[in-house]
Amino acid sequence: LIEVKNSHKSSVPSDWVMISSTKAVSRFHSPFIIENYRHLNQLQEKLVLDCSAEWLNFLDHFSEHYHPVSKAIGHLATVDCLFSLAQVAKQGDYCRPIVQENRQEIIIKNGRHPVIDVLLGEQDQYVPNTTNLSGDGERVMIITGPNMGGKSSYIKQVALITVMAQVGSYVPAEEATIGIVDGIFTR
Repeated sequence: LIEVKNSHKSSVPSDWVMISSTKAVSRFHSPFIIENYRHLNQLQEKLVLDCSAEWLNFLDHFSEHYHPVSKAIGHLATVDCLFSLAQVAKQGDYCRPIVQENRQEIIIKNGRHPVIDVLLGEQDQYVPNTTNLSGDGERVMIITGPNMGGKSSYIKQVALITVMAQVGSYVPAEEATIGIVDGIFTR
């Protein structure tokens, strides 16, 4: 934009286009700017159309190779998961759980919440918890306490340790013996 005081407005060439004005000034575009701006808009529209056409072309070609790529991504995700579990097992303070098919029990000695354990780091503020649940003994626990007292953290800790043991991971505890579990229910 070229800004001209309204008192000098008469000296602006007649082929220039006024874009806006105020009490004090008027703003103009020269014919060169108008033509190039129109050309730029055309190029931007062409770019959008070309990008859309190329995206559809990519999708058409990709669909031919979808299944092998999908399989590769699935295998890569499995390797990534196993690698992550191996990294966790190397951290120390994790134990190899005993998973028993024929026993209905969850015995965790000094278990820790795997996420909170990492978040707190070296501060050691999270108090380890022991859990003893058995099919022929104490089968249910009612967890009570004040708000922000750690009830949810404890319940999630037991659930996460149980799931981690089921998939073959080391768990954040001194010892853990867990039977085969087909569901986890909390309220």
